[in-house]
Amino acid sequence: MKCIKVSIFFIALTIVPTFVYSQDTTSVPRDKVKKERKFKIADYLSVGGWIDALYTYENQETNQGKISNTNTFQIRRARLDVKADITKKISFRMQADFSNTPKLIDAFIKVKFNKYINLQVGQFKIPLSLENPYSPLNLETIDNAQVISKLVGYKDVSGVSSYANGRDIGLTLYGNLAEWKKGEETFPLISYTIGVFNGNGLNLKDNNVKKDYAGKIDIHPFLKDLVLSGSAYVGNYAISDTVNGDRIRYSGGAEYKNKHLTARSEYVYGQTGFFNTTTNSLENHKSHGFYVTLGYWFYFNIKDKLEQKIRPVARFDYYKENLSKQETASIYYTIGADWWLEKHLRLQINYTLRDREKYDKLGHYLGAMLSVKF
Repeated sequence: MKCIKVSIFFIALTIVPTFVYSQDTTSVPRDKVKKERKFKIADYLSVGGWIDALYTYENQETNQGKISNTNTFQIRRARLDVKADITKKISFRMQADFSNTPKLIDAFIKVKFNKYINLQVGQFKIPLSLENPYSPLNLETIDNAQVISKLVGYKDVSGVSSYANGRDIGLTLYGNLAEWKKGEETFPLISYTIGVFNGNGLNLKDNNVKKDYAGKIDIHPFLKDLVLSGSAYVGNYAISDTVNGDRIRYSGGAEYKNKHLTARSEYVYGQTGFFNTTTNSLENHKSHGFYVTLGYWFYFNIKDKLEQKIRPVARFDYYKENLSKQETASIYYTIGADWWLEKHLRLQINYTLRDREKYDKLGHYLGAMLSVKF
């Protein structure tokens, strides 16, 4: 019912009569007026979004000789995003996804006190890992690294489906502890985020009496393009009506990023509680993994001076579950290209060679995703 209400709200938002068609032509040449037109609701409010159309082909031969093939098109995402800076101190964001069952992705309020301490309340991404804060529109590859997907709440190793999109409902405090001024530019030396969350995933109230806690610290060692990051998440989840299991995560990593080069790597470790029906006791399954991602932007112009950019990307991606029982590992080798044909249109192509120890044969994945944003 909540999802339906969100859908109705967003649909109504696009057709209400306050949606004014405006243009400022006071200083714009007549031949460029058309390019400057845009829809506005109010000066402080913006409406945007994007659609991801994805094609995937996957091939894996099992140890018994059975070949698993998938070959499909899908709408990966269909987002509508509303943002507003109501005042210099207060802003909000509301984002929904309509690609499958309509669901609320982001819904939060920010209150900015000063550069040292600010408040964010609602549903948003938890402060865990370097990669989790990335929007899919900025991520180098089509999919997140395995360890991000499994341990940072996308397709969580616990199997809880409500852990999706790396988000939860809660409250955070964030800010900069120290800043560095170099010439005319100022950037944070140390920034932090600490928060308390329900620990139950998207659009759900807490289902136990405990809260989950997360914190992240980023250090720029006198170099704006380089960040060293560490984060931790300590919580639990309801295995059943009477049993809770641990959900503990730690991460550490580094990223160097400028106009051309992106180089990022991080390690994530997790403990996840499971109930062993044979021994009738709780067990903590251990998981860990790391990845290394590299990308380099090349910029060029076509005849009508429309700037394009293309980025070859490569990633090494290692993940292993349940260390105590020596479960098998998975190593993914990904290469691809990230091409912005213009500022609203993006094409990504990825090929991944999958080396899973539980299979004798290698697996293959090919993905191509076209994204349009507005």
